[in-house]
Amino acid sequence: MSEETDDPVPEENKEDESDDKKKEKLAAKFSLISGEEVLIATKPSVFAFFSMYVLAVVVGLVHYSFNALSLMDDPENSIAAFLKGMIDTDIGRAIGFPILIMLVAWFNRWVNISTSGRWYTSSLILIALFPFLLAMNGLIGDWFFADGEYPLSFLPDSYAYELMGVVWTIVLILFTTHYTRSFNYAVTSDGIIFKRQFLMTRSQRRMLYDNITEVNLSQGPIGTMLRFGSVLPMTASGLGLGDESVGISAAAGMAPAVDDNDNAATVATKGLFKLIFGILTAQRTIRSLRPDPSNCFYNISKPDVVKHMINEMHKEKSQSSQLGELKDLLAQSLDKKEDD
Repeated sequence: MSEETDDPVPEENKEDESDDKKKEKLAAKFSLISGEEVLIATKPSVFAFFSMYVLAVVVGLVHYSFNALSLMDDPENSIAAFLKGMIDTDIGRAIGFPILIMLVAWFNRWVNISTSGRWYTSSLILIALFPFLLAMNGLIGDWFFADGEYPLSFLPDSYAYELMGVVWTIVLILFTTHYTRSFNYAVTSDGIIFKRQFLMTRSQRRMLYDNITEVNLSQGPIGTMLRFGSVLPMTASGLGLGDESVGISAAAGMAPAVDDNDNAATVATKGLFKLIFGILTAQRTIRSLRPDPSNCFYNISKPDVVKHMINEMHKEKSQSSQLGELKDLLAQSLDKKEDD
């Protein structure tokens, strides 16, 4: 018969059990194949999407400006007086507020080229249209329903700019935090894995070391100081690269057209202007590094460690390394034959 004892479990056994549980969780999390082992598991840094947090605060400031300007006394500055006069009118608020929010959305598309997902742009469009939707809700209730019969009569007709500014800022910050946590990356014994799970969408990409042609490290000034950056594995298919148009196109289409009635001097002058406008509007498309959170180790902590591990595993798994090992084995076998 076996007797139960209250003897403590050795610390080594506890550590082994905890390590096994961690490995099982990582295997389930990244859908590892048999024999595959996670060497490094990481995710974006808390500063990875810092610009999105800044834009959330900007949205709150836009709301606050509409409330603050309407409450202030008549300013002496002509520009401030014009803005106050416009904001004090219903049509001014209805036009000015959506324009400012859409400018924020446009700015986000330029600043966060790889990270300005559809969810963020859609949220900004919803915020821009929200005052209009509330006004339409009130009109529908007044026109088509009797008093007390409209099911959405509990919604306010007017838009509380200061209160909604706080609400939308908090919502965007929470969404950005959840978006940051939706990315998980792993360096395994067989390849690298990029996983994304945000709201109702899920994607996972596995890249074998044989397909990697180059590993790049991208760090800005802030990333260098705070020790975070992006590691971009590149493939022969162009993963990690993006097309970018470089040039000036603001004056496109402004060159004067040549008319049949023009004399030689006018034709020469217009030709010169066309050449100048052609130089100004000339564009070229270049391929540059484009960090995408779904296809790279985006703004992770200690990127040098991850890059070094990928390079080591790429060297170990590459065909040249395997050929080198075969060469060494053949040399050893030949040496043995000579000794015999």
